[in-house]
Amino acid sequence: MDNDCRCNQMGARLILGLALLLITWMALTPTPDVIQENVNDKLSHALAFLFLAALAHAGWPDQGFGWRHGLWLMAYGIFLECAQYFIPGRFFSVADMLADAMGILAWLPLARLLPRRFRASGPGAA
Repeated sequence: MDNDCRCNQMGARLILGLALLLITWMALTPTPDVIQENVNDKLSHALAFLFLAALAHAGWPDQGFGWRHGLWLMAYGIFLECAQYFIPGRFFSVADMLADAMGILAWLPLARLLPRRFRASGPGAA
């Protein structure tokens, strides 16, 4: 593995960590009652988890993006929803978890569109 590849992986892992911190802060910050359930909220969930899936894939490209990555990301989404139950102005939402799952699943076909040099061929490749 060359240094550029290793640097890209480390950069993706760093951005993934920062994204997880930011999303956690945003999800667990009490909000006023003006936020309502709508399509844009579900789209935001799906796009956030699509982004997290892409970063997880970029951070560990030799493993590919498989069910293990998706399972960890889904566990993170479930954790956030459970924690929101206890936050004023927030609530537990199965629909949000489904939107998270849609974002993760959306990465699978998108990852196949990447040029071959960005795709893994290892045992965990999806």
